[in-house]
Amino acid sequence: MISIGITGIIGSGKSMLSQVFRSMDIPVYDADTRAKELMNNNFAIRIRLKLEFGEETYRNDRINKEYLRKIVFGNEKNRQIINSIVHPAVKNDFIAWREKTGAKIVAIESAIIFDAKLEDILDKIIFVEAAEDILVKRICFRDNVSEEIALNKIKLQRENAGREKCDAIFINDRNHSLIEQAENFINNLKY
Repeated sequence: MISIGITGIIGSGKSMLSQVFRSMDIPVYDADTRAKELMNNNFAIRIRLKLEFGEETYRNDRINKEYLRKIVFGNEKNRQIINSIVHPAVKNDFIAWREKTGAKIVAIESAIIFDAKLEDILDKIIFVEAAEDILVKRICFRDNVSEEIALNKIKLQRENAGREKCDAIFINDRNHSLIEQAENFINNLKY
């Protein structure tokens, strides 16, 4: 089994590449979605987050996103605490998921592959990239935010993106086809 990581900064097109892989019958694990599900439904995570940050961490039996954003924003220690609780659970969940698929090739989509230390369980990692002006337009449209906020998000993620650690760079713009890049990549895999 070959495990492929799909990463890149916000707005680059990770989800678009994931859809391309799914259309090629390659199962893709969405790490962001699963992390939220685990934070809401995994008893051990819930207990640890409540112990660290109090009962306010959950509201109406769901993760209190506003509260977490407030305690994490600008507080590296709190961010690391949350990551130390959630990232290992996501990693273990992905390992269990990929074994259940029975597929020859699987992928995981995550902007934080290197922060979550997932690279040691992946065979190949793809970095999806687009020009900054394209990123800004996508983020502004998708998140309904100003260009300034979009640029700040890009800057924050670019610092820890890990582009140089990846096995392949996919360009996601009008001049490059993600489908062609994905087909070439998969056809050149040795498994």
